[in-house]
Amino acid sequence: MNKLIIILLCLSLIGCGTNISCDSSDVEETLEELIQTNVLNNDWERGYRFGEAMGLPLLTEERYSGYLDGTVEIPTPKLKIKNIRVKQYNEKVEYYGCAAELEYSWNDRLVKNLRLIKYISYSVEKTTDGDLYLSNLVGF
Repeated sequence: MNKLIIILLCLSLIGCGTNISCDSSDVEETLEELIQTNVLNNDWERGYRFGEAMGLPLLTEERYSGYLDGTVEIPTPKLKIKNIRVKQYNEKVEYYGCAAELEYSWNDRLVKNLRLIKYISYSVEKTTDGDLYLSNLVGF
């Protein structure tokens, strides 16, 4: 009985390594953390994405002037990574070249269902110790 438990424990540990692919949950979590750190936690970058999505009405319509003068806080968008694709794959080194769509969406008292799609690309590799390495993130 003890041998059976040890064998089952070993088999369960073998399957728990980092999953390396363009759409693995580990990769999506890492992408979301990078975007959170570099865009959403940065007032200038967050405002830039909002302005890019709003376009000319942000500058020309009076009801949006609070966003420009700072009296109305720019809302934090929700993120969604979708349409993930494998553009390149090298089985020998477990390298993936990936592309996806990053959707920012805003909803607040002035802006409803505002969306901005950014086309991103990134590389996913497996390190020598079996961990995930995400690099070359572009377009976010």
